[in-house]
Amino acid sequence: MKIGEILGKIDRRIVFGFMAIVVIVPFFFPLNVTGKVAPPSQQLFDAVEEIQPDSKPLLISIDFDPQSMPELYPMLKAILRHAFSRNVRVCMMALWVTGVGLGEAALNEVAPEYGKVHGKDYVYLGWKPGFAAVVLGMGKSIPETFPTDQYGTPLESIPMMRGVKNFRDIPYAISISAGDPGALTLWIPYVQSRFGQKLGTGMTAVSAADAYPYLQSGQLTGLLGGMKGAAEYEHLVAEAGYSEASKPATQAMDSQSMAHLAIILLIVLGNIGFILTKGRK
Repeated sequence: MKIGEILGKIDRRIVFGFMAIVVIVPFFFPLNVTGKVAPPSQQLFDAVEEIQPDSKPLLISIDFDPQSMPELYPMLKAILRHAFSRNVRVCMMALWVTGVGLGEAALNEVAPEYGKVHGKDYVYLGWKPGFAAVVLGMGKSIPETFPTDQYGTPLESIPMMRGVKNFRDIPYAISISAGDPGALTLWIPYVQSRFGQKLGTGMTAVSAADAYPYLQSGQLTGLLGGMKGAAEYEHLVAEAGYSEASKPATQAMDSQSMAHLAIILLIVLGNIGFILTKGRK
């Protein structure tokens, strides 16, 4: 049997097995193929980098649910590692009730890595209904909007929140957003436009294209788009020496990249087999 016939008769089970190996191996043997970091990812990293240690807190809003975890959860952990490594305090909240547990899980995982303590280094405001009413209320008074944190502790008794009254006391806010309510539908029109809050966002890849006009207008000062954006932020955090933790988004991008290369290779081999056998047929 000649080479063209062999290529044209590869058993599909061999193809599926090959693809499975290509997809799985990078999770155990990371390649760390990040590529060039996009400017919007670098801008968000630089904005967090500019926050002074032990000063007013970085605000992070959990505006996503478990369905969006593969793309957005790695962003959250990478941003927390960046902030905690520089002793930047973090104030976290959730506009999606389904995201409350995700924010708590990320804090419980990342905070102990840097010895950070609740109330001193970070606070979790939790969730309140009302979306627009919540963020507009925060523009007037955060303690009045959230009298207690997620665990029932009065906000006025939390050391790191003393002197934090409203958005004027928040140097930077990040909405990690999977839809509505999120960065485009709530944070930009109600918070950035009205209160002048400096704002960045992390979004699912399918939504990131809609955010670029706001990035170009200056209403957003940083953007992480999908899993690639998460991988780029992980790379920046690791490159700066802020973290040696595993990089799930980078591993997933390795797997995706290898799968794409494998598909291209199979298409090329299939076409070679077709060309070699076309004349004889």
